[in-house]
Amino acid sequence: MNTPVLSGLIYLLGFIGLASIGLLPLRSWHVLRNVFRSGASHTLRKALAAFAVLIAAAALWSDVQITTRIFKCLTETYCGPSVASGWTYLATLGVVYLAFEAIIFVLRRVGRAKALKPTV
Repeated sequence: MNTPVLSGLIYLLGFIGLASIGLLPLRSWHVLRNVFRSGASHTLRKALAAFAVLIAAAALWSDVQITTRIFKCLTETYCGPSVASGWTYLATLGVVYLAFEAIIFVLRRVGRAKALKPTV
């Protein structure tokens, strides 16, 4: 990949990461609320809820860890080995958010497919 494309990707993921600082807790709450209210069978709902709680907890833990690094980067004199260290942290957070959304999308599709499948 050439440098302008890579820089653009870092900035794009960085802006997604910046937005995800507030969006990730909100989306986690929304997803967990929907999983517990879903119309799936009891066993499937328990499995989906357990997996959703695990994914949300991992994403929120990553969010807190990376946001702490970003805060330290903004408040201390040394941020990292290069000027782009802050953007790198934000881009990492953007990747975490996109992975969270992708996993939740698949989880929702599996839940709907299993809920709509007729039982014999």
